[in-house]
Amino acid sequence: RLPFLNCERPDHILVMAAAAGARAAMGAEPPVAMCVECEDQEAAVRCEQCDEFYCRPCYQMQHRKGKRRQHQSTSLFEVMPKPTGEVIGAAADAESAPSAAGDDTATPAVQGNGDSKGEEVVAKGASAARGEVFDLIPIRLSQRERDLFSVLEGTLQVSEYTDVVDTYRWGKEDRMCAEFDEVLRELVGLLCCNDFKEGSRKAAIEHMDENEEFFRRIFEVGRRYKIMNPEKMRSTYGKLMWMLQDTSCSTVSRHIRMNVVAPIKTVVSVVRDGGVEAMLDDPDFTTATNEIPADLPRAEIDALRKKKDAAMQRLLEKYQRKEFPASEVERVVFSVADSRTYQAIACGPIKAMIENLKKYFPSASPSTVHESLEIGYGPGGSKLMHNHPTQYRFVLQTLTLWHKMCSRMFYLWSAADQDLLDGPGYRLANTGQGLNRVQSCPHVSRVVSGILREVQSEVAGSWVGLSVVHLGDRDVPNALVFIDKYTQVPRILAPIVQTISRLESLAEDPAINAYFEDAFKGVDNLRQIILRDFFRHGFDGSGDDGGSCIDGRLTSAWNWCSKLEKKSYYRVFLLAGFTGFDGDWRAG
Repeated sequence: RLPFLNCERPDHILVMAAAAGARAAMGAEPPVAMCVECEDQEAAVRCEQCDEFYCRPCYQMQHRKGKRRQHQSTSLFEVMPKPTGEVIGAAADAESAPSAAGDDTATPAVQGNGDSKGEEVVAKGASAARGEVFDLIPIRLSQRERDLFSVLEGTLQVSEYTDVVDTYRWGKEDRMCAEFDEVLRELVGLLCCNDFKEGSRKAAIEHMDENEEFFRRIFEVGRRYKIMNPEKMRSTYGKLMWMLQDTSCSTVSRHIRMNVVAPIKTVVSVVRDGGVEAMLDDPDFTTATNEIPADLPRAEIDALRKKKDAAMQRLLEKYQRKEFPASEVERVVFSVADSRTYQAIACGPIKAMIENLKKYFPSASPSTVHESLEIGYGPGGSKLMHNHPTQYRFVLQTLTLWHKMCSRMFYLWSAADQDLLDGPGYRLANTGQGLNRVQSCPHVSRVVSGILREVQSEVAGSWVGLSVVHLGDRDVPNALVFIDKYTQVPRILAPIVQTISRLESLAEDPAINAYFEDAFKGVDNLRQIILRDFFRHGFDGSGDDGGSCIDGRLTSAWNWCSKLEKKSYYRVFLLAGFTGFDGDWRAG
């Protein structure tokens, strides 16, 4: 058996087997089998009849019809080296099943490795209806923690950790130790600027490991802040996680002589420490944390606000005590309220687009060409060929999946945190977008598999397209890249929803209404043009190699966004207040 494959070695790779033995004897990393079709991705399955190795997307594309549908495959056993040279094995890949690019039903296949850890989180992520579990909701930062966060953010802004460490050069572990020491010294130095007395005490300590609790706390604050504010730390969070990931290296661990990774503080951990777990089941807690919809009449909003204030006052009277002061009660309530507000903001645009799809486009055959979502290969850069009913289901299934993903974002953050810091080691690879850390994502893959199965069972009709979710490969190299992709879904859809909702009010201006009539034949026709274009070419596989897989759908939507300036209705977006899809990188 090969050290990197869970199958008997075929004759045509005997040479590779011999090379593997020689490299293993020298303590080198074993070779990796590549997909015989694309020759770019690592092989994930072996077809028993073809006697060839494929990545999962290529296997499904090559075996989607004809006699090849009956072929049997074997998942390969991946071996992932730690930065220290230790080899860590993971369980076999998720079971593969044929998936059609058309209308055939498909079972989810996630390109990533399974793991026995995190099963409790995964089970919750697959079964919760609302995606809200208090032991995954991070607690709001206190004022002192906000001060510490400013120290951490300043340090990460000036640190060159990843620029120095993630390069193809020898002596990586020595660079890790040197750069991590520099980061620790910078943290203490900036703490002196923020709080001179505390900073001076920590700077006077001879050995840095005596400040272990301080470092654990400040790094945990940064991770917690990012989960609560996904749009922040867009240029520094990755640097933080790669640095903490490298502390699992035995050389770095021995050098710093401390564990700087602490569990994320959640709502449950805080109320448990305060001995007030009963507060989470109190009806007043639900009232105090409920979100107030912004589209209600002013009188109803004021009435709901008074109910929330009264519920908060009753909670303070019942649960405030010496070891759990009023500020902690309020912090717990506001943390849960923040989570619900975030989910409403993230899921709202997706829900609105689903409603627009169902309202303005028929699920069966359209009566006019303006209601047709049919796409063909080639026109507009399309890589897919769907008739109207197929494209309608394809869009509806994709939007439903995005809605589920965003509603379970706290599960995904928890799983991603485990994969990045407790998961198997990584390898440095050029993915076509520079050097990236490629690491399997067992916890995230299980959560996503559960969500995908749930969507496939809920949405009517057979599954359209591939059900492959790329994880731990060149397309999505690690859990951080994956979760960053799905936090951007609201950024894509919110400007479209905003523009559609403001068309009527814009048309109240006579000059703008004349422009709508002359250029688009009225508001109704303009709305139909915008929605039809997005539902067709935002889900046409463009920007990817025929992207009907789960991640290719998101790539297609981003590709549509990049071409908005060339659309005939771009000025309408500007009139509606559009500034961009990607937010402000300078805002943290």
